[in-house]
Amino acid sequence: MKQVLLVIMLIFCVSMAVAEDSAKNFEWEKVGDNSYVYTDAIEGTKDRYGFTFLLKSYNKGQYEPINGKKISYTLGQYTIDCGRKTYKIGVIDSYDKDDNFVSGDYNRYSQFQPIIEGTAVWNMSKKLCRF
Repeated sequence: MKQVLLVIMLIFCVSMAVAEDSAKNFEWEKVGDNSYVYTDAIEGTKDRYGFTFLLKSYNKGQYEPINGKKISYTLGQYTIDCGRKTYKIGVIDSYDKDDNFVSGDYNRYSQFQPIIEGTAVWNMSKKLCRF
């Protein structure tokens, strides 16, 4: 009887681990070479025809260390203006390989700039906007 309960517990634990792992993979969708969007957080903007979304970009040598800590990825909040084909970054946070926060920047004065073809933001604009 103890062995049956042990096997049931083992199966339960494995199934929970698999379910948790697949849930993590489902939420982030690849939109570029090293970029992923959090699909559950895409929202339409209220003041223009556009969208906001979270973009996770893994470091492939483009981010310098901050305060001696290596950056594994950044997490940015992007806003796309579909009518003007522009975007801006509102918040960008940096994290290390252990998912510890390293640095953050709130771009209160950021300006919309043209969307560059071939980037992760371009790929998101093609999915979200009606060009």
